[in-house]
Amino acid sequence: MTVTPIDENARIGQVHLKVSDINQSLEFYTSFLGLKIVKQADHIVFLSPDGKMPYLVALSTAKPVDLTQRAGLYHFAILLPQRKNLAEFLSHLLKHKDTIKIDGFSDHLVSEAIYIRDPDNIGIEIYRDRIPSEWKWIENQVVMAIEPLDMEGLLAESTKSWSGFPSDTSIGHVHLHVSNLANAKKFYSEILGLTTTASMKGALFFAAGKYHHHIATNTWLGEDISQASTEFAGLDYFTIQFSSKDKLNDMIRKLESSKISVKSLEDGSFSIFDEDKISIHLTVK
Repeated sequence: MTVTPIDENARIGQVHLKVSDINQSLEFYTSFLGLKIVKQADHIVFLSPDGKMPYLVALSTAKPVDLTQRAGLYHFAILLPQRKNLAEFLSHLLKHKDTIKIDGFSDHLVSEAIYIRDPDNIGIEIYRDRIPSEWKWIENQVVMAIEPLDMEGLLAESTKSWSGFPSDTSIGHVHLHVSNLANAKKFYSEILGLTTTASMKGALFFAAGKYHHHIATNTWLGEDISQASTEFAGLDYFTIQFSSKDKLNDMIRKLESSKISVKSLEDGSFSIFDEDKISIHLTVK
């Protein structure tokens, strides 16, 4: 099967989250993380590094976390521009380690990462990339690993107190719980046209262009999980941004020819669902 690659400049744009207590979540995302409110409307708040558009994260209210094992967000990842930014965040986190749930610290060879959870137990990765020339590729597969983070070396690069995310911070990737990796590969690689860049036990990684991954999928919850739901705290949807309207329209035509249901939205974006009913909006940068 010939696969038409996705726009090589496509990126993850924003992550929309459902939270059980908007005020509690705002305290976490603004006071601790340092994101700033761009605007606040009925039951939804938009946040960015500097309080200006474009926003990175949106919060809206939902029912509390559902204990049902279902498809959805494993974590979303906030990409910092420099290692010193990650160092400042690590120093800040360690000062609040008694009040913030920490999932761990990892060196992935292509990146260095810190994992935490918000008040609804939503996973968040804060990371920085090594420069691409330091990434190792073997036959179009990028070499990644889960190794201990050099905490001491990283902290040595911290030169000032954490004051929030730099303005050029972005959403680097999203990592999803799915029910079947073969179905995930068919949707994200064969239909959307992302390149499969890596794999590990129970997980596949996909990217546009020559990145290590923009989307990851795993079956670590098992293959008998329920479909995604936006009724409970967790992921509402994430956006994939295309570099031009023409590139976006090419994708819409491709999706429709693949019998994927596409809904046109009032803001000019398009809504689709993957095989597990995870919601994705397609838009232009």
